[in-house]
Amino acid sequence: MSSLYHIGTATKDVIRKFRISTARSDVIKCLPIKIEPKPSYEIVIENEELEELEGITDLSELADILPDNSPRYLLTAYPVVTKEGIKQTPLVLIYWKPATVVSQEWKMLYAGALELVRNECGTSRLIEVSSGLEDDDDIENLKNQLGSQSGP
Repeated sequence: MSSLYHIGTATKDVIRKFRISTARSDVIKCLPIKIEPKPSYEIVIENEELEELEGITDLSELADILPDNSPRYLLTAYPVVTKEGIKQTPLVLIYWKPATVVSQEWKMLYAGALELVRNECGTSRLIEVSSGLEDDDDIENLKNQLGSQSGP
């Protein structure tokens, strides 16, 4: 079966290096992943957003960096301390799909590629964000989901 989407070797390498380099991170790290428009539908790293995301210190900053008119995947390393006092940095895939995305085509493309990206990123945890993180409750909810140790 042929796939509509393609993940190039360079993108796979960046994802692999991100996974390795964030294993013991003390700060939030994010890797923005997008789908190129047709005809390629290649899944790539969004380098412009990557530069902006390098300096974030709080999840509230995501709303200012990520687009409000296009979905994204965000491979996120989020440092937490468990109830037992153990420091961990789990990898979580955030599926950024703000309600302001009007293109049905983009919504369907990102929904269709979700499992492929999730498998490539090697994470079982998935959090869907459709609020756009506009208010403090949305941000707190995301922090709670990232900090919880439950499975997918």
